Amino acid sequence: MDNMISNCSLCEEKTMHIIGDDETKMMQCIHCGYVSTQSFIGDMETNEAYKKLTTEMQSWSKEDNGRIWIPSIMTLPIGMLYPIDKDDEMKWSFAEMKDIPKEEQKNYPDGNGGFYERMYDTDNAIIYDEFFEGMLVVNNLMKLAAEKQNEQDTPKPQKLKLPKLKKG
Repeated sequence: MDNMISNCSLCEEKTMHIIGDDETKMMQCIHCGYVSTQSFIGDMETNEAYKKLTTEMQSWSKEDNGRIWIPSIMTLPIGMLYPIDKDDEMKWSFAEMKDIPKEEQKNYPDGNGGFYERMYDTDNAIIYDEFFEGMLVVNNLMKLAAEKQNEQDTPKPQKLKLPKLKKG
């Protein structure tokens, strides 16, 4: 499996991550936010994967170098970065992952007889003009989450209760 970084043909930044082999290749630019896979080789008129996209996603898609490029949707444990229509223009939105209060969980059935405990807070999402701006926030939040996890994983020093020694 190959992994490399190259220049993005859409934004020309050296931020195109190419992952996989010829059969599974995924190309993801972390600057402009566009992605393409082997499913999106070809043009918009004939590509079956493209035809299955929502109308909005189709309107944001681009053709370049024999591929169709679509905006990324990144779902992470800390939040979701996704394209959004803002005043008839595509922007990028970040919705943080939030705990659902216990008393409200009944409003969020999970389809398996239980209830969701966490959700993406799309009602309070932050809008960015550029994907990389949202990625900076994601990167910082991931670092904070990793630090927090490391703190939880590190054993806390415990005081030992030793008996007092008597002088003899």
